[in-house]
Amino acid sequence: MRSVFLPLFQFHRLACAFLAKHVRTVKTGILLIAHLSLIGFFFPAYRNDYASIAVNILIFLLFLSPLSVITRMPLLRILMGLRRELGILTAYFALVHGLGYVFDPSFFSVFLGPYLFSDIFSIEAYILFGLTALLLTFPLLLTSNAWAQRTLGGARWKRLHRIAYALFVVVIVHRLGPAGFAGDSGKIAEAIITLGSYAALKYLAWKEASFPSLRRGIENVGEAYAAFLAKRHAGGA
Repeated sequence: MRSVFLPLFQFHRLACAFLAKHVRTVKTGILLIAHLSLIGFFFPAYRNDYASIAVNILIFLLFLSPLSVITRMPLLRILMGLRRELGILTAYFALVHGLGYVFDPSFFSVFLGPYLFSDIFSIEAYILFGLTALLLTFPLLLTSNAWAQRTLGGARWKRLHRIAYALFVVVIVHRLGPAGFAGDSGKIAEAIITLGSYAALKYLAWKEASFPSLRRGIENVGEAYAAFLAKRHAGGA
């Protein structure tokens, strides 16, 4: 089994070593990219690209927690320490996408203005979900700092940040777009698979003791990785 996983073991070892040594630099780099991403407001052609990146990072962040519990991989646990910075990066990309459309006069005059202060539920469904996602993003972004965590207290801060689960669902529905809401089976299947996979992983993380075969398999891989590290250490690598 070690030979099968050897490339992954090597990557895992190197990634862990790099992040353990440079984690502060990585965090600073992520925040720098987040701030620089705001220049995207001046490039409306890339709004949807910003949205795609934001959604992909959000999916990664949400899947990271249950996967780290299930697999107990050291790399995933290290990546858990980057969630705040990655969350800020996600929020910035989402703001460039969302606010870019909201403040676009041509978009606002056609899709929002006629309905916003009269019949808001006449706004196209995917846009309405997008606006909801935008509103949910603000409290998460504004409290993604140590000062907010201290002020709110750990318990209240954690309850507030459960908004991320609602945001995840709303974003996935928003991503259906006009084609999905018109019945595009491919878009609908993608949304169902994404949400279903996350629900399954959360359940496995919660009830991992109920799946002894899965646990044994993960432990076997862990033992093989430990043997790999011992061999590298003995060889002076």
